[in-house]
Amino acid sequence: MKQPIVDMESCILCDICTELAPDVFVHNDLGFIEVVDGADYSTEMVKEAIKNCPSDCISYE
Repeated sequence: MKQPIVDMESCILCDICTELAPDVFVHNDLGFIEVVDGADYSTEMVKEAIKNCPSDCISYE
């Protein structure tokens, strides 16, 4: 299964991904965006987060 990844160098912490796919993208203890292990990565919400990311920092690996 493909897993989304977040390029932290490009991420501007806008929270669009956490709003659109809160079961997949969360803030870690350091305040950065993290992909939740074992989440359903094929959902439309993930595709919407990728499509709406203003810095284009989310992709599938």
